This record gives sequence, structure tokens and C-alpha cells, in this order.
Amino acid sequence: MGSSMRLFRIWGIDVKVHWSFVLILAYGAFLYSGRANPLAGALYGIVVILLLFVCVLLHEFGHALTAKYFKVNVPTITLLPIGGVAQLERMPRQPIQEFLIAIAGPAVNFALTILLLPVALLVVGLGVESGGISSLLRYAQTRMMTPSLDGLLVYLAVTNLALGLFNLLPAFPMDGGRVLRSLLAMAMPYVRATRIAVMVGRLMAVLLAFWGLGGNIMLLLIAFFVYIGGRGELEAVESRYVLKDIRARQALNSETRQLFTSEPIDKAVDLIMTTYQADFPIFDLGSNFVGVLTRPRLISVLRSQGREGRIVDIMIPAQEVPVVGPETTLADVWDRMLDEHSRVVAVMEQGRFLGLLTLDDISELIQVVGAAKEQEDKQARQPSTTPVL
Repeated sequence: MGSSMRLFRIWGIDVKVHWSFVLILAYGAFLYSGRANPLAGALYGIVVILLLFVCVLLHEFGHALTAKYFKVNVPTITLLPIGGVAQLERMPRQPIQEFLIAIAGPAVNFALTILLLPVALLVVGLGVESGGISSLLRYAQTRMMTPSLDGLLVYLAVTNLALGLFNLLPAFPMDGGRVLRSLLAMAMPYVRATRIAVMVGRLMAVLLAFWGLGGNIMLLLIAFFVYIGGRGELEAVESRYVLKDIRARQALNSETRQLFTSEPIDKAVDLIMTTYQADFPIFDLGSNFVGVLTRPRLISVLRSQGREGRIVDIMIPAQEVPVVGPETTLADVWDRMLDEHSRVVAVMEQGRFLGLLTLDDISELIQVVGAAKEQEDKQARQPSTTPVL
């Protein structure tokens, strides 16, 4: 999503378009250019794609506005060649809320179909001299790929119906997969519901890929997105499950090494080479926390200017470091790191610095505590063998 351009902002949501969107516009122009007037056909193809993505955008706003109703912030909607993505800052805590958010997008497409289809059939019907319903449908199918007003209306009506139905396929993380997960989560733990939904989604991805091998590149892209996206969602859910019961205070390392503003860059290099620590809190001579030096920041400076200079010249100021309280759960700490694109957070209590938490710390905890929880869950699912007397 990093190469996206902002189009506008509405209801507190930034609407962006990915640079690759121009590829689908070019495809639309090519698709309709083989007409008597190639230029007019190409322009018509671009209009068709733009209107189609207006429908996609309305679909995403269906998700976004429903999410905002449940107090879930949606900072951006991004349009891609394979559709759109509404970025929710977090998933709702209740399965019924996730169900309503997921179903809202296809519901918008079905509503557009209901609005467009009667108008499209009326316009098409005026062009049919005689015949019954079968004649009308054949004529509509012919006109759908013909540059014309009635063809455009039929295309948008049929496409919205197809979008609504396709998105309801249980291919997690598509809408249908999220609907499936929310329904399962009403009867079982959220992590297990996610695992089942992801497994079903992967099966759907395989089926979509086989279908796409006939020459449909779009289906191949969607299959890839479903497979990769499902795995990422499962990892995120499992990580939150591992971290939700651990507080920031519990994860602090009492043996963390620290640096001072007056020390040379060489001191940081020496510590990285002789310890396992990669990120360092920085203090002034009055022992006040004033910044952080991360491994990526140090490497960048070493490449650009070498070892000359002091820590104070290259550190990240404390004002730019995310801050959490000691009772914040590590699940929320992790979300904060991802939201602010920071590999560290400072744990503070009433202005007093308690320590640093880093992405390396969180990753290690996910692996260690996750393995322990996985074993506990397996034992909990095993039937008891204690004899009943």
C-alpha cells in the first residue's frame, strides 16, 4: 500500500488509489478498443472501469461506515486493480459486529443491483421490437459489451450482483470468510474460528487458482491475495491471543543497557557487537530519558557518515517515541507499534521512564509464550481419562 496516492478525504477516511490502478484502466481501454472507432471504444472502456470502481468504493464505504458505527476507526480506503481495501485499525471485539461489518459491503452491491437492474431492463426493453423474456435477456447480453447507455446500465447491474455474490464466497480474508469466522466465533473461541476460516479460505484459493489457470489472471491474483492474506490474519490473531494477558511491566528487561547523549557513536557499535541488545534508551547527564537509538537508525548513520559524532546527534528524540503505561497489554503495545511504524515503545509511569519494549522483545514472547499456550490448548481439548467410580 506504500505506493498509493490520496484522492480525497471524506467522513474522516482518506481515499487512496494504488499506482497499479492504471493497469486496469489500460485493460479496460484495450478491451473496448477493437470497435469501428478505436478511440471512442477505448474512452468508453475507461469510463466503464471508473464507474465499476465507484461501485467498489461504495462497497468499501459500506464496510467503513458500519465499522465507524461500532467505534472502529477506518483511516484509509485503498483502490487496487483487484478491488478495494478498507483498513480497520482493529477488528471489533464482538462476532456480531464483525458479521455486520463484513456483510455491509456485499449488501451495498445488492442494493445497487436493485436500483440499476429495473432501469437497465427498461432501457433495454425499449430497444427490443418484439419477443418475450428470452429475447430481452439475449438482447441485454449482446448490448452489455456494446458501447452504449443501455449496455453500460446492464453491465453495472450485472457486475454489482456478481461482486456481491463473489465477495460472499467463504475465502478468508474476503467478506464471506469474515462472515464465516464471525458465525463460528459465536460458538467457539475466536482463534479456533479464525483457523477454520483460514483453512476454508485456502481451499477456496486453490479452487480459484485452478479456475484462473484457464487464462483468468484476475482470479489468479485474487487466489494469491486470499492465501497470503489469510495467513497474515491468522498470525495476527494468534499473536494477540498470546499477548492479551501479559502487561508491559511484566515484559521489561531489567538488564537493558543504556547510553548517554555525550557518548560517541562507537559506544553503541561496541554494545551491539558484544551484547544481544539492538535498541538503546538514551539519557542525559541528569539521568532523564531523552531518546532512543535503534539498530536501523545506527546502521543508516554508519553508512552515511561513519562513526564520527555523538549519540545525541543521531538518536530519535523522546517526543517521537510512542509511550504506553505499565499496565498496557502487550497486544495493545504491539498494535501501537504497527500503527505508528515504530520498532520501540517507551514504558512510562507518571513521567518516569521504566524501560523500552521492542519488536524483538514482542516477537520472542510470541514464540515462547505461544508455544506454551499451544500445548495448554492441546491438553485442554484432550478428553479426560480419569475413571469414574
